[in-house]
Amino acid sequence: MRRGFAILEAIVAMTIIGLVSVGALGAFGADLRAAERADRMLPAAALAEERLTSLEGARLGPLSQLPDSLSRGRFEAPFDEYSWTATTTKPRPMEDLVEFRVEIAWGSGSFTLSERRYDPNGLAAR
Repeated sequence: MRRGFAILEAIVAMTIIGLVSVGALGAFGADLRAAERADRMLPAAALAEERLTSLEGARLGPLSQLPDSLSRGRFEAPFDEYSWTATTTKPRPMEDLVEFRVEIAWGSGSFTLSERRYDPNGLAAR
């Protein structure tokens, strides 16, 4: 009866351990990238929602041309690395709809939020 492992058995065991380790490290790296992306996207989504709400609440008459104060800008600290751009459009052929679109951008990415609202008073662009 033999005692211990033969060198071939040791090599096979090390290969299996190595392959499992590479897979686990790859999954861990993907998880870290997803967490970093979520750290950027969650504040961006909240900031986009805030800008969209303020855009919808503004009663400016025809919305075809937003003033600069509502069409682009940067957020104050602690969100000063985020900037925003807002637009309004009138989807065709629906005469009483207006589409609000807000894009939040940062150094390595962006997040866009859009919403369509009923506009019975004709405040949207004609």
